[in-house]
Amino acid sequence: MTLRYTPYLRFIVPFVLGLAVGGWMDQPVPYLGPLLFTGILLAVLLAIRKISYRYRWVFGAYLHLLLFFAGYFHCVAYNELRRPGHFAAQTTPAAQYLIGTVYKSPSHGAKLKVPIQVEAIGISPDSMQTTTGNLLLFLDITSETDSIRYGDRLGLYATLRPCEPPKNPHAFDYRRYLHFQNIHYQVFVKTDSLEVLSRNHGTRLWRAAYGSRDRLLGLLRTYFPTDDEYAVASALLVGYTDDLSDELRTAYAQTGSMHALAVSGTHVGMLYVGLMFLLARFRFRGRWKLLETALILVVIWAFTFLTGATASVLRASIMFSTYMLGKAFHRDAPAWNVLPASAFGLLLFNPYYLFDVGFQLSYAAVAGMVFFYARFYKMFPPMPRWADECLKVLLVGMAAQLGTLPLTLYYFNQFPVYFWLSGWIVVLGGAVFLWGGAMLVLLDMFSQTLAGWLGTALYYMLWGINKAIFFIQTLPGSVISNIWIAGWAVAALYLCIVFLGSLMVYKKARYLMAFVATLSFLGMYRISTLSAKSTQHEITIYHVNKQSLIDFRDGRGVVSLSDSLAPGKELYTAQANRITGAMNRKTALHFAVDTFLSKGNLLIDGPFIQFYNKKLVVIDRAEQVSTGQSALIKTDILLLRKNPKITIAECREHFDFQVAVFDVSNSLRQTERWRKECEENGWRYYDVRSRGAVVIEVRGEK
Repeated sequence: MTLRYTPYLRFIVPFVLGLAVGGWMDQPVPYLGPLLFTGILLAVLLAIRKISYRYRWVFGAYLHLLLFFAGYFHCVAYNELRRPGHFAAQTTPAAQYLIGTVYKSPSHGAKLKVPIQVEAIGISPDSMQTTTGNLLLFLDITSETDSIRYGDRLGLYATLRPCEPPKNPHAFDYRRYLHFQNIHYQVFVKTDSLEVLSRNHGTRLWRAAYGSRDRLLGLLRTYFPTDDEYAVASALLVGYTDDLSDELRTAYAQTGSMHALAVSGTHVGMLYVGLMFLLARFRFRGRWKLLETALILVVIWAFTFLTGATASVLRASIMFSTYMLGKAFHRDAPAWNVLPASAFGLLLFNPYYLFDVGFQLSYAAVAGMVFFYARFYKMFPPMPRWADECLKVLLVGMAAQLGTLPLTLYYFNQFPVYFWLSGWIVVLGGAVFLWGGAMLVLLDMFSQTLAGWLGTALYYMLWGINKAIFFIQTLPGSVISNIWIAGWAVAALYLCIVFLGSLMVYKKARYLMAFVATLSFLGMYRISTLSAKSTQHEITIYHVNKQSLIDFRDGRGVVSLSDSLAPGKELYTAQANRITGAMNRKTALHFAVDTFLSKGNLLIDGPFIQFYNKKLVVIDRAEQVSTGQSALIKTDILLLRKNPKITIAECREHFDFQVAVFDVSNSLRQTERWRKECEENGWRYYDVRSRGAVVIEVRGEK
């Protein structure tokens, strides 16, 4: 690979850096647009004129600088809030009437999530103003709301609220995720405040794509009656993952097989390999090779829209289409030019793709396979054909895993040890099911009997795959979990991978030394970080809807005091903070059950808690205040939970506290009373509901 034949690889680096800085800062630069236009004209003039070979680097540096600022401008300008006529400038605190069209297929969860493009807004249906902007609706799932589809025009009364930041430390930032979907407002809508005004808006192509996906899901439900098998079948064939249970998601994630449960580059690659195998029998030559390319492209894009044209399969289809067209017109077109070219086109269309985890993982996996697969394969001696094919599957998985390893550690905080074992199962099984599923769809139209036999065979195949995945999950040391790395460490790990690749290509000692030095630096940083975290102490009162959760962190150990939370709810609330803090030892306690504990520097005795030099009193019943003591009890924090019928003034008659904390287990009405009382009297308070979790650093002495 030489840079001369990979211009897109050179161009995309400064462009992506500009997009990254633009997404991070998200601040417009005055007059940047006109300056870029002038700079592009100047670049064209310089390109036309012959520049001395000695000064070619000046033009190269100028072009890279231009691409950087073009990326910055493109990313900042793409934010819908900067478009004229956005409804954010017209909203009021009161409920308003909105008219909007569903522009994506709704997704299911605890609520039905419906993205709409707002077209008009007003105080009532009789006083509407034209507007623009995206809005995410959260609806209760009923027979009426479940019938909402892409292209439906909705009318609704709603009080618009900006998307809120995460309420717990280091938690998943859903507001940032929605920002890169160009959604900045959300609303919870009651069913009786919503009506479907008309249907079949939007583009005909997308309506057909979503309709085809819904019909395929109905067909799969017929042949796969059990929930887990249906969920996996719909994920493998259609890319629909809403019906996956938490247990199934966890099992596939912890075995490194989650990529199989979404139609993506893996599936399009399986389709491409199968088509090449079939078309190889016709031996297309010369100009007829273009016909072969055209046939493959038609099938790939038909598959794309028949499965609902999800973002992941669209990316994969564009990637393969760019590769095939490049090979069709230029046989020596290198993958390292075609791959950046497809990414460049996608980022021009939507710069926010850069911040999509699926986009990052897709291109990292493909880059890993393109570079490392062939080099890994050369390390092994010739084998029998059956062993050789198994080896290829293993090496493809290893190359893809190496390409995505830093991102996997950063986003998912775990490493699946047996990914190579599960890879054989899901890749081979997925390929069989992909082609078997296509046959099932065709047979269903012509012979219900044959379709029933094939459906039964595919059902038991998926049942076996699921059992195998669950078995691999139970193997000793199946996953290394609770891994936390900083953002800059991702770049450092990719630098290690670059040094490893350079070592394999050039076989120079300096690349080995650079690889070892970078890994050593990361190792020393990890050791120093763990050492620092082992001396930290803090109290965290989390934001948990209608319940309480408190962590007392003592170095890398934590004592958790909570209501009886569902395991998934506690993980969602506190796991990210515990992983970031490198906490690996947990003691679980529950209110009203564990009323006494003396462990190290933590003492819990009824409503009183002392952790090092911090004292808390936790009140959840009015009787706990009416203790009849003659003197004030001095404490740092008064925590009120579970709606005790008491005032702050009554609490101050018995406790001398610095700040009152109200967690989310209290009702909104009761919390408002306490807030108003504190504000009228100038007393310090902290409302977890509105401000998020409170984190209190504790000195390491009593």
